[in-house]
Amino acid sequence: MNPAIEVRDLVKRYGDQPPILDGISFAVESAEFAIVYGKSGCGKSTLLNMIGGLDAPTSGDIRIEGESIVGLSQDRLARMRLDKIGFVFQDYNLLADETVKENITLPLELSRKAVSKDADFLMRQFGIIHVADKLPNQISGGEAQRVAIARAMMNEPRVILADEPTGNLDSENSEGVIQAFQMVREQFGTTVVLATHDDSISRSATVHFHLEEGHVQIAKR
Repeated sequence: MNPAIEVRDLVKRYGDQPPILDGISFAVESAEFAIVYGKSGCGKSTLLNMIGGLDAPTSGDIRIEGESIVGLSQDRLARMRLDKIGFVFQDYNLLADETVKENITLPLELSRKAVSKDADFLMRQFGIIHVADKLPNQISGGEAQRVAIARAMMNEPRVILADEPTGNLDSENSEGVIQAFQMVREQFGTTVVLATHDDSISRSATVHFHLEEGHVQIAKR
């Protein structure tokens, strides 16, 4: 069985600058909770953007469930993202004039994909059903991030990529968000890859990838 994500000899550089990522290789198995840890500027966001097809590597390969995404057309990358990958960002990226429920259902409106779980089910699972009809500026930061996670799960992706999802939250709300990601993995079988500079989050993961000076060190829990 193919890993959920496989990165092979990945290099990323901009112009004639030293590479941000310098020949890294690793795999994330299905339903793992992987933490990509490193200081600001070490290439975490760049790595997640390439795994999600939002940026292209200078060289090397990236495979999602055995399929290489390097060199795919923009149309095929867009379809791959709709079908297989959910994104969660530090700043939530919710539409300000749409309700919580409308934000969550947006991916489904774009993909027209047949799914087995509706928005109400996801809102109950993530403890946000009580804010379904509120706008993003009417809810807390922790609630907003759980809305973002529910939205990412709407199309039932195989992989969730989360870039510093607790960066704007206090410790209590951060813990609630990490618990939501653990539930994503344990109850839905979704692979989670979370980038962070906060090493206290690492205890929640099944595998750690430490980025430093363009290279990666791997540790299983």
